[in-house]
Amino acid sequence: MIDVLIQTFNEELNLPHTLKSVTGWVNNIFVVDSGSTDSTQSIAEGAGGKFVYHAWEGYAAQKNWALENLPFESEWVLILDADEAVSAELRDEIIALAKRPVEDVKEFGFYLNRIFVFCGRRIRHCGYFPSYNLRLFRRGKARYEKRLVHEHMLVDGPTGYLKGLLVHEDRRGLEHFFAKHNRYSTLEAREIFSNPEPWPGFVQFYNDRIVRRRFGKSRILPKLPGPWFWRFAYMYLVRGGFLDGKPGRQLCGFISSYEFSVQLKYRELLRLQGKTPPVIKGLSKVEGEDKQDSTRAMSNHTSGQSPGDSTPALPVVGASEAEIAAMTPHQRALYDKALHAHGRSSGDPEKFVTSWTFKQNIGRVLWMLVRSTLFRPSFHNWYGYRRFILRTFGAKIGRDVRIRPSVKIEIPWNLDIGDESIIGDDAILYSLGQITIGRRVVVSQYAHLCAGTHDYRYRSFPLVKPPITIGDEAWVAADAFVGPGVFIGDRAILGARSSAFRDIRPGMIAGGNPAREIRPRDSLITIESDAQTGE
Repeated sequence: MIDVLIQTFNEELNLPHTLKSVTGWVNNIFVVDSGSTDSTQSIAEGAGGKFVYHAWEGYAAQKNWALENLPFESEWVLILDADEAVSAELRDEIIALAKRPVEDVKEFGFYLNRIFVFCGRRIRHCGYFPSYNLRLFRRGKARYEKRLVHEHMLVDGPTGYLKGLLVHEDRRGLEHFFAKHNRYSTLEAREIFSNPEPWPGFVQFYNDRIVRRRFGKSRILPKLPGPWFWRFAYMYLVRGGFLDGKPGRQLCGFISSYEFSVQLKYRELLRLQGKTPPVIKGLSKVEGEDKQDSTRAMSNHTSGQSPGDSTPALPVVGASEAEIAAMTPHQRALYDKALHAHGRSSGDPEKFVTSWTFKQNIGRVLWMLVRSTLFRPSFHNWYGYRRFILRTFGAKIGRDVRIRPSVKIEIPWNLDIGDESIIGDDAILYSLGQITIGRRVVVSQYAHLCAGTHDYRYRSFPLVKPPITIGDEAWVAADAFVGPGVFIGDRAILGARSSAFRDIRPGMIAGGNPAREIRPRDSLITIESDAQTGE
């Protein structure tokens, strides 16, 4: 049948409508989340979805990671945004397509026609409709191009079109809509500055609407006087926005102001020769951009920061505005999550809720009894038995995970371990906060992952629980310490007896106390390969 992929970040208002439109007629629903602090996870799991956390990489990179790593089973994959819903007509078309033998379908991907709801009205003009997006494709036959924003899908074969509508309605209100487009304008300005579109040739320019649009926005609009005026005139007059009534006029006006923001930010990049002004860190971020966001590499490039620069340590709850502004996107997400865990908001800085509910305390007592009487005394190779016990207590444990009986786990329901990972003897998973361990990870003996700390600024030393994330195929060596809020990237290595208090980038070897990145892991793999081949 069909597998569905949905990308989320704080989507509790939109997600129920999206899930309702696909529940009951698809095979699997994968919800890839970049660190939501609302009820997104419970909503997804309550509808039978498979909730997967992955630190934010960017719009295209996040989806490509999901396409490459999630266990899709169906021949067809449907990608939806969390504020989209499949209409009944489109559902019937997709079901009819999926029932056909895949070898009888000549198309490898299908464009879906998306209709946008703005201020309660379906927009059928303004250049917003029809709006075809390639969202349905054969498994393994498509991926997204590498762009900061407005990415498109590339398919390895012929494509077709379906008639039913995909309804796009964001229920989070205009404030979120404005904040999202503020972020988009920053990314689009950077894209125009860093990757200006080359002339594609007359034939492609004439035949390819996407190429024509990108070339115009990159090469023509910045040179026109008042490009925002021409954008409004095109949408409202040429594309019939006036036919959509008052909402149509309001949308055309807003998008012209969006164009104004893009061009103003582009001119700022020209004036600063590509350097990002410090105030960029204080911008409102939405939809997971503050999770390992897609601009990290671009920011390093444009601000003069070297790839090896360390990021500041995560400030505890109660940080000043200056400290918050200095946080990396990943740290800001962790900080916000810690605030949420304590029931605090920016306007209520002195109040904390009780750290543990009565139900959680009962669960911790039961786990302590089971850990000491059933878990720890088990034979060393009873891995399946220990996986079963941990899953019973709410842990998410992948297949063939090997956890030694002497491992000390504080709260199992805060634990998520991917397939084929290994947790060595006497390791400590101090999971007061969420600990996420990827696939084929090795956490060696006596290693300590500490997802809990205290806010020393208050006399009561209130508990703070920033999460820890260990990427796929990483190695935390013997007796190493991973501090609260640390993100260790895919294939990274933290050396023996090292202490990591800051993020370690993917593919890097880090060591020392505090740990610093030493060199890329790839260089060692090359040497190993040469030795094996005798070269």
